Amino acid sequence: MRLWIWFPLLLSTLLVSEAHADLDPFEFQIYPYQTGGKGKLDPQFLGSFVPSGFRDAGHGTSADSTFASQYMTRMAAEFEYGLTRKIDFAYYVNWAIPGSPLMAPQYAGSKFRLRGQFFEKDVLPINLGWYSEIEWWSKQFEDNLVEGEIMLIAQKDIGRWTFIVNAPDLDHGFVGADAGKWFSLGYRAEVRYWISKNLTLGLQGYGTSGQLQNPHQMADQGHYIVPSVHVMLPGEIPANFGVGFGLTPNSDEVIFKTIIYFGGKGSLARDIRLWR
Repeated sequence: MRLWIWFPLLLSTLLVSEAHADLDPFEFQIYPYQTGGKGKLDPQFLGSFVPSGFRDAGHGTSADSTFASQYMTRMAAEFEYGLTRKIDFAYYVNWAIPGSPLMAPQYAGSKFRLRGQFFEKDVLPINLGWYSEIEWWSKQFEDNLVEGEIMLIAQKDIGRWTFIVNAPDLDHGFVGADAGKWFSLGYRAEVRYWISKNLTLGLQGYGTSGQLQNPHQMADQGHYIVPSVHVMLPGEIPANFGVGFGLTPNSDEVIFKTIIYFGGKGSLARDIRLWR
């Protein structure tokens, strides 16, 4: 049986799995196999808002924060640059507005990451890439002050369908609450259907279970399914919009998310392949 036949089965398994990594609520983003390209600069804006969450800290997307998730607004400015044809570098700055949009944004943390592809496109039945990241957090937003993350990227295109799995997603706290503990294990995943060259529909999944040696019970984990749309805005600016729904008692009920790629078609616009 061809390998690509197993890909939807793998995606389905991940979406209902009990074991995955600490969820980064500043980054509801699925990473594709293909990189932006050498010398390509792609500034991005990532944002999310929780209209229906928890009024107490320690739950939902604020599981590791001193702030409640209800009415939390999170924003990230990402600057991605193609170091080589197959390796991208990115720097993120995260801010948050807890509780009320009238409050001033607070600095939440910074991240550096590298992302690359292993082979040329379609050399293997499933295209494979890799991802690595180091994160510095404000203690008000994360109980691990320094974290590291590594992740495998797998992608398969079949006609108008695209299947992407970001897993296994291994996360480790170097300084803070999880220092000295094992890795967490996680996933991000998406199925996309191409309506036209300027419009793609997606169904994304994200989740968290806690540490590998002591995972949370399913009711205490955070799992989300996110119907989304990839669209080209005026001025050839690609964007992604989605509405997330929590699947477990400890998940926020509703989350709005958006990503805007200011680099245009020449950079991470190939993430959604709008020129195809």
